[in-house]
Amino acid sequence: MQPIAWRALAAAALVAVLIVGRSSVEPGLVVATVGKAPDRRPAVIHGARTPIRHIVFIVKENRSYDSLFGLFPGGDGTRTGRTADGRVMPLRPLQDVQTDLQHNHHAAVTDIAGGAMDGFSEVPDKDGKPTMLAYSTSFPGQTPAYWGWARHFELSDHTFSSGDTSSFPNHLYTVAATGAGSVDGPNFGVENWGCDGPVNLSVPVIRHDEIVHVRPCFAVDSIGAQLDRRGIPWSEYGPPENGHGYGWVAYDAVKPIRESSSYARHVFPLGWLPSDLDQNYLAAVTWIVPPYNRSDHPGGASLCEGENWTVDLVNRIMRLPDWRHTAIVLTWDEWGGFYDHVPPPQPDRFGLGVRVPMVIISPWAKQGVVHTTYDFTSVLKFIDEDFGMPILSEREQQANSIRDAFQFSRPLPRWTAPMRDCPPASAAELAATGRNIDPS
Repeated sequence: MQPIAWRALAAAALVAVLIVGRSSVEPGLVVATVGKAPDRRPAVIHGARTPIRHIVFIVKENRSYDSLFGLFPGGDGTRTGRTADGRVMPLRPLQDVQTDLQHNHHAAVTDIAGGAMDGFSEVPDKDGKPTMLAYSTSFPGQTPAYWGWARHFELSDHTFSSGDTSSFPNHLYTVAATGAGSVDGPNFGVENWGCDGPVNLSVPVIRHDEIVHVRPCFAVDSIGAQLDRRGIPWSEYGPPENGHGYGWVAYDAVKPIRESSSYARHVFPLGWLPSDLDQNYLAAVTWIVPPYNRSDHPGGASLCEGENWTVDLVNRIMRLPDWRHTAIVLTWDEWGGFYDHVPPPQPDRFGLGVRVPMVIISPWAKQGVVHTTYDFTSVLKFIDEDFGMPILSEREQQANSIRDAFQFSRPLPRWTAPMRDCPPASAAELAATGRNIDPS
C-alpha cells in the first residue's frame, strides 16, 4: 500500500478511538526530587571514535520548525502559511501562553494534506473550537536563547519528527529507532504510558495491516541496551513515576529495560539531575525529558518559562569540565499542530512527521544552518557510529547521521545564554489555554 493511501486509511480508522481526555494532575507538580540524590563520581567514558564522548539528547514538546525558526536568517522558513481554501496568510507572532492544538495522527494527516501542507486551517483546537493559532511564528527577540544557540552553534532546518503522530511513538524513536508499530499515544493521560501503566492501558499499533490495541510495553532493542552490553554508562532523566509528563520517559515502554535492573540503574527522576551535574557526573548518552510546565507544550506554562528552564540546563552542562567532549542535541518531539511549509519525506508507512527544530550545541558543531534531512534516528545513528555499535532498525539504516553536523578542527567558544524575565500570564489567558487537557 502506498504511504499516502495508508495515512488516509489509518487516520480514518483512528478517528473513532482517539481520546482527548482530561488529566486530574495539575501541570507542573513534578519538580520535587524523589528520594535522596546519590553520591556520584565523574563517569569514565571509553570507546568514542570522535572527540565527543557525551551526547545529551534534550527532547522538548510540540513545536514545528516554522513556529520557532520560520523567520531565522539562513534557514528554510517562511513568513506566510497556506490554508485549505487557498488563502495565503502572514504568520502572526507566537503567543507565549496559548491553548493546545490537536496533534494526533489524524491531525498530522490532515495538516500534511498529501504534501500540500495546507490542512492546518481544518483542525480545531483541543477543546474542539475552530482556531488559526497554528499560523504563528517566533519573531526576533521572542526566543533569544533558542535563536542564540542557533547563531552560535548549529541549527538543522530539515529535521522531521520520526512519526507522523503524537508524542508517544516519537519518544520511542529517540531511544529505540522505532515506534514499535504504534500510530498514536495511549488512551490515558501522560502520568503512565509504559510497562507499569494501569491494566487497561493500551496504544493503537499496526499488526498485519490492521490497527489493534496492545499494552505499551515493547520487546525492542534500544541504545540503552546496546550501551549496557558494552559497559558504557547512560542515563534518562524525567518526571518521576505518576508525575505529569512521566509518560514521556521512553524507557518505561521498552520492556527489556523496564523489566530488568537496568531501569533502576539508568532511569532517574529529574530532581537528581542538578546534583549529578554538580558532581560532574554526565553519562556517555543522556536523555532529558522536561517537566510538563517547562516543556514548551501549549496548554501549560509559558514558552518563556520553558526556554528559561532550558537555558539553566544548557548553561550547567557547559560549565562541566568535560564540556570540550560534549554535544547537546536540543529538539522537540513533534509539531504540536503548528504550521510548517515543508512536506515530510515518506520512508515508510509511519513517517516522517511534520518538521521540527533541532539545535546542535557543541564545541564541535559546524556553526550555521545544516540542510541535511534528519529525523530522531539520525541522532541514534551518530551514537552508534561514535561508539561502534550496530544499527538498531531499518529506519536508522536509511537515516542520515548527524555526523555531518560536526567539524573536529576548531572548537567553538562557549556562549552563555541569558535568562530573562517572563511576562506574567493573566487569569484569563490561563483559563483559555485548556491547561488541563491531556497533553498527548
